[in-house]
Amino acid sequence: MLTFFVTLGVVLIDQLTKLIIRLSMEVGDSFRLIPGVVNITYVQNDGAAFGMLGDARWVFIIVSVAAIAGMVWFLKRYSKRHILLTLAVSFVLGGGIGNMIDRLFVTDEAGRHVVTDFIEPAFVKFAVFNAADSFITVGAVMLGVYLIFIEPKVEKRLKAQKEQQQDAEEYQNEDGAGTQDGDNDDNGI
Repeated sequence: MLTFFVTLGVVLIDQLTKLIIRLSMEVGDSFRLIPGVVNITYVQNDGAAFGMLGDARWVFIIVSVAAIAGMVWFLKRYSKRHILLTLAVSFVLGGGIGNMIDRLFVTDEAGRHVVTDFIEPAFVKFAVFNAADSFITVGAVMLGVYLIFIEPKVEKRLKAQKEQQQDAEEYQNEDGAGTQDGDNDDNGI
């Protein structure tokens, strides 16, 4: 359930912020949100994250659908493994869905399908991006932290639990091996 609500929250934040930008600004408009740190600059791109590889919309849609399906499968199988893993993959999933919604349903004046971007770092020359891209990036960093620092501990704990379960099963098998229905150890006494 956590997975669903986190993913839905990411998609809603992404789509709401993009809608506000599209309704309140013209493409190319810009203003300083935090001087020297971040500007809000409305741009549209037909590429992947941060506007890379324009004019490859169908490739991105196919890759996005496959990635989304893979993440849904992964979350169904491993969501109870650790909360950081669940949050990380949910962030990436929600961001992927958010950008795919744009690729499918948002068009520019020329009728090309585009993604709405608006977050522009002011302290470094970098691509303009959106909330979905931010969630994907943060989710990827969280996933890296999980894999490096937490997953080895989770694996160790799961291995110990499995060994305990196997030991318990072996003990039960040994304990019940000598007596079966009709057997009696009292030799007729």
